[in-house]
Amino acid sequence: VGDQTGDDVFSGQDTGAQNSQELICQYCKSSLSDNEESLVFHAKDCSSAPRPNFAYSLVCVFCAYHTSVRTSMVTHIRRHIGQKPYRCNYCDYKAIQGSNLKRHIRIRHMQEGFTT
Repeated sequence: VGDQTGDDVFSGQDTGAQNSQELICQYCKSSLSDNEESLVFHAKDCSSAPRPNFAYSLVCVFCAYHTSVRTSMVTHIRRHIGQKPYRCNYCDYKAIQGSNLKRHIRIRHMQEGFTT
């Protein structure tokens, strides 16, 4: 499954496509930065986003996802913007979450004799 960057969101693999689209909040139509922190702030602060209860304290500006857990929104936003801050020291793999990188290293590199 691809995201706006052309990356395969669930495998963690970068397919090489670049995001040339402007980021727009689906609720207030504001133009947004691709900065993770500012997007999470907007997910919390956008006055046009529907918030029927506490579970909607953070509402994704790109899709229907919502949560009250900040770290969950950070991970979710990274999928949309293609940000993968965790990089493997042994290959070109990049991940959205540190736990995905640890699993990758354990599965792909521990059998090759690399250690963490």
